[in-house]
Amino acid sequence: MRTKLVIILIFIGISLYLWLPAFNTLNEFDDSDEPVLIPDFTATLLHQEMFNVEGKLKQEVFSQKMEHYAQLALTYFEQPEFIIYQDDKPFWRLAAMTGSVQDGRLTLENDVTMFQLNDNKLVTSIETEYIEIDLDSQLVVTDKPIIIRGEKTTIEGKGLRADLKAERVTLTKHVRTILKGNQDD
Repeated sequence: MRTKLVIILIFIGISLYLWLPAFNTLNEFDDSDEPVLIPDFTATLLHQEMFNVEGKLKQEVFSQKMEHYAQLALTYFEQPEFIIYQDDKPFWRLAAMTGSVQDGRLTLENDVTMFQLNDNKLVTSIETEYIEIDLDSQLVVTDKPIIIRGEKTTIEGKGLRADLKAERVTLTKHVRTILKGNQDD
């Protein structure tokens, strides 16, 4: 009986000894093969101004933190605010929790708000969770739920296509409209 017990214990010991390296490699994660993206440069409390070929201000960027990755042609922002100019005047102010610019396309995510900076009473702001803007053509798109606020209206919908230059906004799906007014109107 003792010899069987000794043989079983030796067998278990040899098995554990041979299998132990296999268990250790499963637990150890070697990430040396994984490429690590390190930004080429970073900035905190960023304020950047961009000008057109005529030297006129066309856009301003404010951000709590910015990281630029040259290899990807990508710039990442935390708490960005963009001001887009039209006819040499600030026209829209866009704010979000995070954003990125890649290949001339601005992407904003989480608590995105667009404030119109002129005296347009029909549309004063647009709110959503995600939006993409082509900075050259100033075309805006989202497929997320949106709220468009005006002086006397609130429009809720899902999805949006807008041309900021032509001042035209199209809802993909209209959900509801709330009209506000006085009894004297």
